[in-house]
Amino acid sequence: MFKELTTEEIEVRVWATIVLVLAGILLISVICILLAVMFVEQDMDKIAPIDQAFLGIMKDIMLLCIGAVGGIVGRKGAYSAINAMKEKE
Repeated sequence: MFKELTTEEIEVRVWATIVLVLAGILLISVICILLAVMFVEQDMDKIAPIDQAFLGIMKDIMLLCIGAVGGIVGRKGAYSAINAMKEKE
């Protein structure tokens, strides 16, 4: 009924799932920051300390996600390029 997957196919599906989850976290974080900053009235001279802490945490989460997605995609791309070069030889 089900086709048996090779090790490479399983790895690709796992990496794709990880990338999609991290990209989803990044997207949700961006939306939360935009909504929190746009719809809460702020004094133009000074941002509230709790908002500074919130934005700092969200910035760290977003940087982590961007770095992780870039690392995962870059690793998989480099691995695929090496395999393609080996197959040509």
